[in-house]
Formats: sequence, C-alpha cells, structure tokens
Amino acid sequence: MRQVTAAPGTRGTSTRGTGARGTGRWIWVVSGLVTVVALAVPGAHLILNAGTPSAQGNIAAIPTRTITITQPVTSLNVQSYGAPIQITTGSGPDVTVAEAISSSGDPSPAVTAQVTGGQLTLAAPGCAQSDCSVGFTVTLPTRVPVTAASSGGDIIISGAAGASLDSGGGAVRATGITGSLGITSEGGPVLLDSTAGANVDSGGGVVQAAKIYGQLTVTTEGGPVIVSGLTGALHADTGGGNLIAEGVSASTASVTAEGGDARLGFATAPDSVQVDTGGGAADLSVPGGPYALTADDGGGGPELISIATNPAATRSIIVSTNGGPLRIDGGAVGGQKVSGQKVSVKTATGGPPNPPKPPVPPKP
Repeated sequence: MRQVTAAPGTRGTSTRGTGARGTGRWIWVVSGLVTVVALAVPGAHLILNAGTPSAQGNIAAIPTRTITITQPVTSLNVQSYGAPIQITTGSGPDVTVAEAISSSGDPSPAVTAQVTGGQLTLAAPGCAQSDCSVGFTVTLPTRVPVTAASSGGDIIISGAAGASLDSGGGAVRATGITGSLGITSEGGPVLLDSTAGANVDSGGGVVQAAKIYGQLTVTTEGGPVIVSGLTGALHADTGGGNLIAEGVSASTASVTAEGGDARLGFATAPDSVQVDTGGGAADLSVPGGPYALTADDGGGGPELISIATNPAATRSIIVSTNGGPLRIDGGAVGGQKVSGQKVSVKTATGGPPNPPKPPVPPKP
C-alpha cells in the first residue's frame, strides 16, 4: 500500500494510465449510473402498485371491515401473510384499520385486532398454515412505533415514530420516520426519504435513500445503492453492487463494494473516509482539506489524485481498489467545483486559505 502526500498547503497530484486507455476505463462512471437507474425502475413500479395484492391462482381480495380503535395504542404489530401493508399517521388519538382478506377457501379466516398492554396486534393466525392473506391499511397517532411483517407483500409506511419492517421479498417505502428504522427486504427494493437514519439489509434489492438525517447502514448483497443528501455516518457493504452517494455531509463514511464501483460526493469535508472496492472503480469528491491520504490501486490504474494532502492532517482518506480505477478530486471549494487549478488550502498548522488567482483574460 502506498501513502500519497504533498507538501503542506499544496495540491497533491498523481496521474497514471492517461490517454485512450485511461479514458476508456472511466466509462464506468456513466455506465454504472445507468445500471443502477435501470435496476431501480422495477422497484419503483412495485412500490407504486403496493396497494394491489399479487395474483395467486384463484385467490380473491375481499374488503371485510373498517374499524376504529379508541383504546390507547403505544405500539403496533402487524402481519399480512403476503398481502400489502400501508401505514400512515393522523392527527387524532384513535387508530383506524381497513382490512382486505385474500383467500381461496371458505370460510374466510378470522382477523384479530387486539390491544394488550398498549400494543395493537393485527393478524390472521389461520393464514400462517393456509392459503390466505390479509392486507391492512392503518392510520396511527404520530407517536406510535411499528413492527410489520408482510411475507412477500409490499410495505408503505410514513410518519411513524420508528419501525422494524420485514417484507419477505416485497418492496418497502418508508418516509418521514422520526425514530429508529430497521428494514429487511430479502430481495425487495427499498426506498427511503426524510428519515432519521436507517439500518437496511435488502438481500439483493436496490436501495435508494434521500434526505437521511441520521446514520445510514446498508447491506445489499449485490444490489445497487443510491444515496442523496445524508448527514449521518455512512456504512455500506454492497456485496458487488454499485454505490452512488451525492450530497453527503457525513463526518465518517465506510464503504465496501466487493467488486462494485463506488462514487461518493461530499458536500462538506469529512473527518474519515474508508473505501475498498475490491476491484471496482472508486471516484471521490471531497471539499476542503488537507487530508492524510492513503491510496492503493493495486497497480492497475488509471489513477488521478488532485486534493491537498498532509500526513499530519486530522482528516483522513483511505482508498483501495485492487486494480480498479481510482480518482479523488477536490470537490466544492467556496461553492464552486475545482477545475484545472491549484487551490491553496489551510494546512494542519498553517493559516487561513489563500484565494485562487483570478484567470488571466485572453489577449485581444
């Protein structure tokens, strides 16, 4: 492993594999994004159609009842046995539940809606052993945390105080979750928006997360990851899938791609970044600096490094690609992208940054 450094107050530069060969190797930036978007489309389609149970032989969905629960509810546990679950929050103290039974037999299974010790349980125990399922549409008070298992049905949840979700292969969409959020989708796609952090294991499904204002931990087992707007720490293991993260304000980030490509764009200077692509490409954009940088491309290249470095810097970046292309640039400085100019930045012991020299106007 090679440590890349530059004299304090200067921009470290390192290039290798330029020309036609280098240009070709950087096509991954575009193709990787196209791949991720293409894989995300089926997931979005599933989630948009989450209110419709999947067809299973002669099973028919029968709306049964809508009930209002006036007892105090402090938590919700719901199981649907393959049907969709949709949970939203309302302004009142009561809970409303709409049920839809899908069954190939007669009589229809009994559905329980019982409050015990403040926990509301929605289930149809008979469906655990027979060919039926129950879809639930629930409106809760905002303070109530949720546990939901759908066994293949899609789950849509918004505004809950926290959630533990297992879709069993179905799609999951979670928005506005204000507390702890854990998701296991077993291959189903996961969409997150405006949540206070999350711990996600997609089992191969795509994960798309936007406006996450807490820690994001993601394991995808080959599925791609798309992140935009993250303020908490990032921990990601894609298992071979590509990762694209933009607008990251996390102080720390740790990414393992196991052959996939990793692209991270930081909106603010991170304290610590560790990236190991295992053969995939690494493309980092980091403002500020200097950074204590350790970069190892495994001798494969191409490599382009254009950030200020200092081995004594308090901020650190460690990147290993094991033969994949490696690029680290200076990101946003003063709100503008650095392009082809050296910018003097504050060092570990130096003074304030020196502004870049203005461009020389062309001669008439």
